[in-house]
Amino acid sequence: MTASPEAKLVLKESKTSQSFEFNVGEVNGGGEVEVSRLGARAEILDPQRVCIHGAILDAANKQPAQVRLSMRSPNGQYIPPYGHRREVNAGWFQDYGADLQLGDTSFAYIDGRFQVELPVGDVYVEVTKGFEYEPIRRRVTIAPGQRELKLEISHLYDLRSQGWSSGDTHVHFISPSTAVREGQAEGLNLVNLLASQWGDMFTNVGDFHAGPLTSRDRETIVWIGTENHQHILGHINLIGTRSPIMPMCTGGPVESWIGDPVLSSMAEWADAARERDGLAVAPHFPWPNGELAADIVLGKLDAIEIRPAFGEQFDALNIQEYYRYLNCGYRLPIVGGTDKMQSGYPVGGERAYVYVGEGEFSFDLWAKGLKRGNTFMSAGPLLFLKVEGRNPGEEITVRSGGATLDITVEAKSAIPFHLVQIVMNGKVVASRDARNGTREMKLQDNIKVDGPAWLAARCSSRFSTAPASDGYPFRVCAHTSPVYVKVSGQELFSPPAASYMLQLLQSSLTWLDNLAIRPDPEQFQRIRKVFIDAQERLHQRLHAQAIPH
Repeated sequence: MTASPEAKLVLKESKTSQSFEFNVGEVNGGGEVEVSRLGARAEILDPQRVCIHGAILDAANKQPAQVRLSMRSPNGQYIPPYGHRREVNAGWFQDYGADLQLGDTSFAYIDGRFQVELPVGDVYVEVTKGFEYEPIRRRVTIAPGQRELKLEISHLYDLRSQGWSSGDTHVHFISPSTAVREGQAEGLNLVNLLASQWGDMFTNVGDFHAGPLTSRDRETIVWIGTENHQHILGHINLIGTRSPIMPMCTGGPVESWIGDPVLSSMAEWADAARERDGLAVAPHFPWPNGELAADIVLGKLDAIEIRPAFGEQFDALNIQEYYRYLNCGYRLPIVGGTDKMQSGYPVGGERAYVYVGEGEFSFDLWAKGLKRGNTFMSAGPLLFLKVEGRNPGEEITVRSGGATLDITVEAKSAIPFHLVQIVMNGKVVASRDARNGTREMKLQDNIKVDGPAWLAARCSSRFSTAPASDGYPFRVCAHTSPVYVKVSGQELFSPPAASYMLQLLQSSLTWLDNLAIRPDPEQFQRIRKVFIDAQERLHQRLHAQAIPH
C-alpha cells in the first residue's frame, strides 16, 4: 500500500465486525505497531530499500551470463528485476515477458545484467542455467547505500565442448526473440517454436517470414515449424520446414473447426516436411495414437518425443509403448520436448541432447545427428551409453548364438538422482541404486545377448518435484536412444506387439469409415491407404515369422 503519514489504516474482522485502526505515521516509523488486547498489528516489512545494479557472471570468462533469476525477501516476497512482473500469471497468453512461475517460485529471465530495488538486510537469491551449471541458492546481505551486486555461476559439465547440443523440440506461443532469451538462459542450443491452429485462432504463423533467429554468440537458434493436429489420428511436429505446412489442423474440434473434414493424414504431413528438408517428430508420445502405428510401420517418423510423466520404475504408458515398437524392430530415436504453452513451464524443462560433433552449431547438424539416433532425452541428468564402444543409434553385428557385450553407462546431474539401469528389449538387465542420491554414477556390466536386440540406458530420481502449472509433474530422469544388436539371418520381432499394432490400425480404419467427416473421395482413399499399407506390411512380417527357416 501507499498512504500519507496522516492517514489511518482500518482493518475489520469479518466475523465479529471488530475494527482496528492504525496511524500510518506511527507504522512508517519502523518496527511494529500493535493495537488492542487481541494483538492486531501492522508492520513495515521492508523499511529501507536500495537500488541495485546487478550482474550474474560466468565464472569461466567473467562475462554476463543469461540465466533464470529469483530473489526473495525474508518474508518470502518475490522481488522481480525492473521490467518483470511481481505476480506471474501462468495461463495461456497471460505473461510472456520472459517470466516463469515454477511451482510456488517466480523467476525472471535476464541477459546477465539487471536493476532491482532490494530491501536492506538479508535477500535470498536463486540462479539457474539449464542442466550443466551449478545452481546458486544463496543468502546475501544488502547494506545501506549499496549499489552493486555480482554473483558468479559455474559450469559443472560442458557437453557442447564434447560435441553435444541440446534442444527443445516443442514450444508454443512465445515470440522468437523471447525464445532466444529463455533458450540461452536454460542452456539450449535449439528451440523449435511451433505455429499451430486452435479452432479459429492461429499462433506464431507470422514468425515464419524472418526465418530462424540466432543469438549473438550463435550458440542458440530458434526455428519456426508447425505442430499439425488431428484429434483422433494424432499430432505431428514438423520441424525446420522454413514455411508452414497447411492445413495445420483438420478433422474438427478442438484443433480445427466444427464440421471440418479429415483433409490429411499424419503421413502426408510428414512427407511434406521431408520434402522441405525438415523433420517429422511424434510429440507427447503416444497421444493421440490413431495413426502412430501406421506412421512407424511406414517409416514416416524421424523421432518420438517423450515427456517424462512417469515414475521411478519407468512403468508409464509412454515408455512401455515405446518399447513395444522397438521390440518389433522399428528404430526410433528418442527426443525430449516440453510442449510449453504458458509461463508455468520452462523452455527446455525436458530436452533432447543430440551429438553433432565439433564446429559451429547449426540446425542441419542437429537434424543429421537426430536421424542417426545418437540422442538422449533428459529432464535433468546427462546420460551416456556405450555398448562395445558403440553409441546410441549405432549397430553391432554378432554371430548366431549370441555374444557377451561390454556395456558402460555414465550419468551426471546437477540435481541428485538415485537409479541407473540398462534395458534390453524392454527388460532391466543391470541396475545400480544410490540410496541417498548422487550426482554422478557409473554402471558397467557384461550382458549376454542371445539374438537380435536393442539396448538402452535410463536413470531417475526418487525426489518429489513440484508440478508445473499445466498439471504435469517434473521428473528428474533421462533415457537414451538404443544401440541395436543385429544377428545375421534373424529379425527382432514381437508377434504380440505386432498384433497390438494391427488392432490400433483396424480401430482407426473403423473410425475413418464410420465416424470421421469425409473429404472428397480421392483424398479419403489416400488417407485410408496409409492404414491399409501399414496393415499389409505387418501381416507380411507376421507371415514371414510363422514360416520355418
